[in-house]
Amino acid sequence: MPPILSSSGAPRPSRNDHLLRVGEMALRFGAEAYGQWWTIASRSWGYEVDRLVRGAMASAPPEALLRNMVSGYVNCLGELAAIAPSIAEKAAMELTRRSDASPQPYLSDVDAGPEPNGEIFEVDGKPFAMPARVLDASQGWAMFFVDTEAANRSLGAARHILSAFDAGGGRTPLMIVGVDYRNSDFGVYPEFVVALTVTVKDDPARQLFTHYLAIVVTQEFTKEAARIVWGLEKIVSPKLAVGYAADNVLFGVPNAKGKALSIRFPRFGDARSSDLPTFSISQRGAGPERRTYWAMTTKSGSGEGTQIGGSVILELGTSGDGLCLCADGKSVCVCEMLRSFDIADRLPAANGWTERQTAIYGPARLLDFRR
Repeated sequence: MPPILSSSGAPRPSRNDHLLRVGEMALRFGAEAYGQWWTIASRSWGYEVDRLVRGAMASAPPEALLRNMVSGYVNCLGELAAIAPSIAEKAAMELTRRSDASPQPYLSDVDAGPEPNGEIFEVDGKPFAMPARVLDASQGWAMFFVDTEAANRSLGAARHILSAFDAGGGRTPLMIVGVDYRNSDFGVYPEFVVALTVTVKDDPARQLFTHYLAIVVTQEFTKEAARIVWGLEKIVSPKLAVGYAADNVLFGVPNAKGKALSIRFPRFGDARSSDLPTFSISQRGAGPERRTYWAMTTKSGSGEGTQIGGSVILELGTSGDGLCLCADGKSVCVCEMLRSFDIADRLPAANGWTERQTAIYGPARLLDFRR
């Protein structure tokens, strides 16, 4: 019997394929966890032995030596305890963009939204064709573990259809992304994104989706395009900027007087990727006509790097000063929202950079669970 084909013509992955992939990921990330455990333990023990020898040579009091050893032991335990959630989060990130994911169970023939090819919208009096293209961009991202209950609260009205994904221990992946669009159908502009990993409450497959809490841009055209095509509400802040240095990139609101909303990503890597899919979820319409839609984005890149707990620097402004993207009284206060997750003084569990990126943004399709 020939394999069942998806709408793209490719064979749909079987349950065995998914089990094999999960098994492969378990082995790979398990080996990575063991390697990190050994590295942290060896480094900590070596440091404590060296400090003990130097203290003894300097005739330090025994109680001071014991206190230092206990402090070092506690710090080591803290680092070791952080390995499991970091590895779990990295695995969750890979699952959300797995290359064998199939959107077929979510397709509906009724009110399916724009067709995958050839659909033309009118945005600001100009034609806008789907799928939309990004021909040249750079992207930095940082992923944090946040409290799942806090993540669910941040969903607001969407809580009746969405649930924050619990990656283990009551913790949910939250992404902060900076994108520098240099050549795209949306225009030329920087973008600052805050997003959660979620599932749909009635979904038997528990597919992982990206739910956007905030998308900040500098121009009205991309805001209008996102609203018309996907039902996404972007925040326009003309002050948002991107600045490059040899080893890092800053996305944020410039401020010479003090802190403002910004995130600085390390710039590194020489890896490549091709056609990695991610799925986002949004709603369109008002009142009883409001419906839930999903969309697929595929991205390719070069000059890529990924690491655990990299040197990402996040700064938050103050409400009402114009540096927190909430002074207009209408938009979500991005700084206060991020403060509610208690991540301002933490390094991310994982982060990455893509020097040159291309992407295809697919149309919105009605979410429908077929059996």
